[in-house]
Amino acid sequence: MTETVSVTCPSCFEAFEVACPDPVETPCLVDYDCEVCCRPMFLRFWQDEEGGVDAEAQGPDD
Repeated sequence: MTETVSVTCPSCFEAFEVACPDPVETPCLVDYDCEVCCRPMFLRFWQDEEGGVDAEAQGPDD
């Protein structure tokens, strides 16, 4: 089962779920389009303290 995490689009401010990469592939930065407004963003993934993966959305100019 693929783990998901909620992110909020920096353009339209809508939240949605994205699939997480494997924890051994973090930290990483992924080019992604918002699932609501289709604007480009970057998703920054990192391993949290419990060994899971967390994420944050950033605009292309951030």
